[in-house]
Amino acid sequence: MGESPDPLLFRKIRAFINRRLGPVRISGKGIDYWHERVFHYLSIGIIFLGVFAYLYYTLLFVINQQISFALYSTFAFFTTILVVSVQRIPLKFRVAWLLLVFYLTGCILLFAGAYTLPAMLFFLAYSIMAVTVAGWAAALRSIGFNALALLAGGFYWHTTGNQPSSAAINLSTYIDLSVSFVLLNMVITIPLISMVNGLVFNLNKEKRYQSLLSIGQTKLDQAVNKAEESDKLKTAFLSNMSHEIRTPMNAILGFSNLLSHPDIGSPEKEEFVELIKHNGNCLMTLVDDIIDISKIESGQFRIKNGTCQLHQLLDDIHRSFTEDMLRRGISNIQFYLKKGISETNIQILIDGPRLEKVLSSLLSNAIKFTDKGFIEFGYKHTSNQFLEFYVKDTGIGLPKGKEKEVFNRFYKGQPEHQRLYGGTGIGLTIAQNLVELMGGEIWVESQPMAGTSVYFTIPFQRLGTAPGAEATEKKQASINWEGKTFLVAEDEEDNFRYLEVALSLSKASLIWARDGEEAVDLFQKSHHIDLVLMDIKMPKMDGYQATHAIKAIKPEVPVIAQTAYSLAEEKDKSIKAGCDGYIAKPINYKDLLNLIQQSLLNRDLPTA
Repeated sequence: MGESPDPLLFRKIRAFINRRLGPVRISGKGIDYWHERVFHYLSIGIIFLGVFAYLYYTLLFVINQQISFALYSTFAFFTTILVVSVQRIPLKFRVAWLLLVFYLTGCILLFAGAYTLPAMLFFLAYSIMAVTVAGWAAALRSIGFNALALLAGGFYWHTTGNQPSSAAINLSTYIDLSVSFVLLNMVITIPLISMVNGLVFNLNKEKRYQSLLSIGQTKLDQAVNKAEESDKLKTAFLSNMSHEIRTPMNAILGFSNLLSHPDIGSPEKEEFVELIKHNGNCLMTLVDDIIDISKIESGQFRIKNGTCQLHQLLDDIHRSFTEDMLRRGISNIQFYLKKGISETNIQILIDGPRLEKVLSSLLSNAIKFTDKGFIEFGYKHTSNQFLEFYVKDTGIGLPKGKEKEVFNRFYKGQPEHQRLYGGTGIGLTIAQNLVELMGGEIWVESQPMAGTSVYFTIPFQRLGTAPGAEATEKKQASINWEGKTFLVAEDEEDNFRYLEVALSLSKASLIWARDGEEAVDLFQKSHHIDLVLMDIKMPKMDGYQATHAIKAIKPEVPVIAQTAYSLAEEKDKSIKAGCDGYIAKPINYKDLLNLIQQSLLNRDLPTA
């Protein structure tokens, strides 16, 4: 037998609530829906409980001959019923009206004299309602308004002598009660604010998740799989990074300790120095890769095209990798370089260091994954607009379908290859981004266990033919700066010691300033300083300020900025500050000599 239907009166009441008070205009999700649902149930409570409160307090006001208060309660009750029942009225207005009625009712009861505790209940209800339907800012304001009302009531009662005879609360009790209420108001309201804010956050997060789910289950599955793969690759990356850092550091620290051993002979020490240099360069390459990938991902990487002697760059790469393979004892791999243009000293417009980095990254991979056979790199002049570079090897190749994945961050082939071959997994990602930033494209052709060929194109613009390099090398070998005085502004003693030893070979005299202020002071006192090597980050006064001050004294004296900041904007900032040159740490000895020599030559050139 089925359940008996509800009485007709109950059904009509429920229908009235659903029809007149229910949030029928907003879908069942989001903070707006939640606010209206809360307001819905508050409205129900206000209508049914408000009837008893209205009848009770209105009767008391009439008995105590407080007709104005009785009229207010009648007005407040019936307008509230009207506002909460008419859904066409905007929710914000209905909420604001209810908050105002709660607060004014509390104030009326407070100033009526004998209703302090009921007034505080209305104040507390005002705060709770502000939290739930108006937000944290309205809730905090409610605490302040409640405290202000209690202060005004106390001042009105106990300083003007207008306290009704029926009020049984003295000043001391009233103060204690008011302070306790404000504290209770804060204790209840502030946690509610935190809870409601957390609920709002969760609702918004749920809304975002539902939006993501609407894209489709297939795409979501793909995103989850990609996230899981990325997490695995990042874990492998961190493990490999630790290995890649510790390996050269082990060689650097180990051979550095052995250099001081008395039983080690000179030939072995020379070998140790070369190994330290090699591992230091490996560590620097790793740091550069991490910086480059960060700058690329943040959109801060910039390509700077300039004059490049193409064949000299390729010869330098070939010579460097040949020496490295000999040092590592790799003798079963033939290493070839093929050039697509017959002109020996051809110059093109390109970012030479970036081209060198791309080729070096591809060659490092080729050597890593090739056990025997050959490695060949070079370029072809395919058109008047592009040069096509390539790196071919006879290594292990790639699995079918993985030709594009090799350019993903942290990708290192199959798991067994990750353990066997090491590496960070970001070299090809950087290479791809550099090629694309230079205006070209890169692709891979590979056969499993048969080898891999990587091709990339670069826009081509011929600039002519450069003079031979013999004169430059001879000029560098004959550097003699005897009689020249250089001011070195450097706060690190080890860095100054390096410059002191390096420049002593050229017979230059050095003056050491340990901070920017001392550099400016020494420059003012000395009238025969020919050049300034300026560290950028120094105490008291940084290199930019010191350069500006020195240029104001003698603008013709060249200033070379030296800094551990390798970002391109640091170079631009140094030039804007007045520096004539820029060199990044760690400082290469040959680069430093060339830069100083060029700066001195530019100073001695006659002005037009």
